[in-house]
Amino acid sequence: MGARAKQPQAQEELRRETANPVQANAGQAQDRTGPAQERDDRRPGSAESAGAQSNTTSSRMPVQQHPGFVEPVHDNRVEDAQVPVDGGGLWSTGPHGDPARAASFVGRDRELDALVAAAGEAAVDGVRVALVTGEAGLGKSTLLEQLRARLGRDGWLVAAGRSPELDGAPPAWAWVEALPAVAASCPPGALADDLAPLLHDSGVVDGDAAAGRFRLRRAVWEWLTAAAAEQPVAVVLDDLHWADSVTLELLAGGVGLRAPILVVAAYRGDESERLTGTLGSLARTAPLRLDLAGLDTDAVAELVRAECAADDATVAGIAERTGGNPFYVRESARLLSGEGALVALSEVPDGVRDVLRRRLARLPERGVAVLRWAAVAGRESSVDVLVRAADADEDSVLDALDAGVIAGLLDEPGPGRVRFVHALVRDTLVADVSRLRATRMHARIAAALEGSGDVSALAHHYARAGLPQAVDYCVRAADLAETRYAHDIAAGLLTDAVANSSDPDERVGLLGRLLRAQVRAGAVAAARATREQAVEYAEALGRDDLMIAAFTAWTEPTPWQARTYGTIDQPIVARLRRLLHRTDLAPDVRSRLLTAYAAELVGEDDPTVAAAAREALDLATDPRLRGAALLILVREPERDEGAYLLGHEACPDSHGRGHEQRTREPERVGYARELLEIGVEHDLPIYRVTGLHNLACAAALANDPETMRRTVAEALDLARAYRMPEAIGVAEIAQATLELVEGRYTAAERGYTEATERLLAAGSVHAAGFLDLALAVIRLHTGTLGDHLDDVRALHAAFGPLATDLLALALHAAGDDAEARRIRLSASPIRPDFFYTFLMCLRARAIIALDEHGAAEDTYTALLPHRNSPPAGAASLSLALHPVAHTLGDLALYLRRFDEATAHFTLAAEIADRWNAPHWSADARSGADRALHEAVSPRDH
Repeated sequence: MGARAKQPQAQEELRRETANPVQANAGQAQDRTGPAQERDDRRPGSAESAGAQSNTTSSRMPVQQHPGFVEPVHDNRVEDAQVPVDGGGLWSTGPHGDPARAASFVGRDRELDALVAAAGEAAVDGVRVALVTGEAGLGKSTLLEQLRARLGRDGWLVAAGRSPELDGAPPAWAWVEALPAVAASCPPGALADDLAPLLHDSGVVDGDAAAGRFRLRRAVWEWLTAAAAEQPVAVVLDDLHWADSVTLELLAGGVGLRAPILVVAAYRGDESERLTGTLGSLARTAPLRLDLAGLDTDAVAELVRAECAADDATVAGIAERTGGNPFYVRESARLLSGEGALVALSEVPDGVRDVLRRRLARLPERGVAVLRWAAVAGRESSVDVLVRAADADEDSVLDALDAGVIAGLLDEPGPGRVRFVHALVRDTLVADVSRLRATRMHARIAAALEGSGDVSALAHHYARAGLPQAVDYCVRAADLAETRYAHDIAAGLLTDAVANSSDPDERVGLLGRLLRAQVRAGAVAAARATREQAVEYAEALGRDDLMIAAFTAWTEPTPWQARTYGTIDQPIVARLRRLLHRTDLAPDVRSRLLTAYAAELVGEDDPTVAAAAREALDLATDPRLRGAALLILVREPERDEGAYLLGHEACPDSHGRGHEQRTREPERVGYARELLEIGVEHDLPIYRVTGLHNLACAAALANDPETMRRTVAEALDLARAYRMPEAIGVAEIAQATLELVEGRYTAAERGYTEATERLLAAGSVHAAGFLDLALAVIRLHTGTLGDHLDDVRALHAAFGPLATDLLALALHAAGDDAEARRIRLSASPIRPDFFYTFLMCLRARAIIALDEHGAAEDTYTALLPHRNSPPAGAASLSLALHPVAHTLGDLALYLRRFDEATAHFTLAAEIADRWNAPHWSADARSGADRALHEAVSPRDH
């Protein structure tokens, strides 16, 4: 359009020549659909959307010799960019045959050559990935359109999609858009059921969410591989920075395949924080990376002069002002065309949005008002919807849209539809709409959309309007999101539904659905907050039935405890105790309440936990209920009389025997194995992963690091295959712990850091502060703890008793024994849980360093039953110190029990050897030598 709109007179001539194209196309659309069907049936949310091919190209040209291998050739004629399209949905990728865009493809020949070459490599060597990055307006989409046109002509099956801005967009929309082209060439056949979430807008998630996601991802790439056996396939995904989690998961699923498939993804590098995990997966393929820069002066001149005449000085000024950003260059050239060089180069503030505002100011205010309606409606919208929603008559709306098309702000992806040529145009318009006005506009747009079947758009607009209709549409849109395993999107929609719900029963039901979606998305901390909200709401109403519904809504297991370490939510526990005294509970309801109660107290040395879990197990009527009870039991095996085993350690018996003789570890292993069996038999991956994790704990407790290592690796592979972020983080921390034990401190620090970042991103309740604790332990081992005193102070401020002895050690290392002793006075008893030996051994070090003889005697007695234990804390699969026997040796040496010290150090060396920790083994043997020397030549104390 730009070349035809050089001057106002030319614009008027074009208006007459085109005879109001928007109005004409709107009329054509109405003629085709009739008054009873005022929507485009290919919009997301409609049953026909799966069949739309609005942004895909499937060419069946014969493939020569090496299918898909193409030589870089440049031919920028307009017709080269005219990719056939069919229809156009709300979220379609826009005009693939726009002559203006084809004519403006300048300065990117080298990048197109590189992409075409990558296609040739994919055709010969298997899957090839290309990543195109650059800031907004640099021409990523235009480059991809050129590539698609070229590959289509050369016999490739091109499946393309774009991730829309997150304004009520259906989940996985880029794939929903792309895959119909594959279906037209290669029917899904036996994979149809697994692919149904992407090919249809209806369906119900049946079974475990992680298993469903895995099947969907596998089915997509098996299907693409089958299609590639007939002709090479190019998957082209644009605007990846707006992609949802499902889109990204599916994209990463093709890593390592041997099939002629080219994967091209474009995104804004400065908005790619959400892509870290996906880009990390794709990095293993050594992808082609194209980081688009601004155009050079020659290319800028070509773009500018396509719009209007300009001398070299003016071109140079535009190039400098715009940085060669193609979109900014074109907008500046259009401003230059209308207002002259003086205004374009001197009076307009820097920034493309300012240029756009200046161009919008040249349009009639009533026309800009209609464009604002279009902007609030979305990047692309139906003309009919805008006519019904806007505060103007039909002719005025059509005139305004027509002016937007002529001005180069809008284009027409299909009959009766308009789309902003770039997200920046829409962003500029939306930014100038007040929240008050936007709320009213969303309400009008939602009303205009009624009857369209577009539940995602209806949910978005009604929720932004704050109207009660939002509840139903948000729930229906959440159903669609969960069908596609987009649980993060479902959580957002359900949050909107809760905000607009006033009926108590409905509200608690929605909160229950929300917390399940949050757990499935890995946001455990958010899920706890949602449950608390539901419980407090029910309590305020005096409704036990709603409180029970809130507690029993949590049906999703987590690999670690679903609460912060060392905390007890006493109000929650009290409510659960009260509810469990009711005599009218159905068996499955009581089983859920029992496991909820036990989960709040597991690891807290409470004798009711195991009893509650066993009763829940007896009442369990299905695999999930049984698995929930087993999760408690595997984390909290039963005590024997006065002994405790809360996590991994046990108290001594009257004969001083260790936990090997006293605990029922085989029973714990049996629970873990049953969890594993439930996971395999019923396709519940989280139970498989949790079973493996606890088997790894048992192996560590038995001083069998090789079995622990193998089992952790199996759990990690499973968690990665099923994309379970918290489970991945837990397994990665276990691997970092092995590196810590082996003295590979740099690798351990890297492992802890990456795993904790993953847990933070997933919303785990355990992520905050754990990395600081792990780093402090590494510094303790490397002898640099005193150099990080401020960090340890901060850790102590956050965690209190957990870090008391660690802070005392840091103060001692920094030469401040007086403050270290003051800190030690605040030490509290150590919890008898899975960190028991770890924290006791820290305490023993502090006691020896600060010369606390009486405390040393007590600590020695407490640790003696654990002399055969693995490295202190290792059975938690999270942190580790020297073997407990080594600490006992240090205590015995300090207490001048030289024979006992020698025996402890000798045992510690054997355990360290078993754990591949030669540095610890050497330390232990040195300790044994010191003890022998002291026994022969005792020093005066």
